[in-house]
Amino acid sequence: MKILTATLLLSASVLSATAFAEPEVIYTQNSTPQTATHRLLEAQRSGQNASTEEQYLSGKVNTQIYERYVKSFSRPIPERFSSDTFTEE
Repeated sequence: MKILTATLLLSASVLSATAFAEPEVIYTQNSTPQTATHRLLEAQRSGQNASTEEQYLSGKVNTQIYERYVKSFSRPIPERFSSDTFTEE
């Protein structure tokens, strides 16, 4: 029974230590920490993982996008919004 209790306590302490572990941080020459999130955002900014294939929209979709864009100018931009929602009610 003592061995089981000791094993459970040891397991619990190891699991709790990993649950609160610090995120992986890599220091560069300028000593700015680079977390995994930082590296992913930098990859997105640089475009290093961007597709090399040209991405096209169909003519119908392009027309709908342009019509929506033009329609957005049909009303003036209000000085203030009168409600918390941005939908017409």
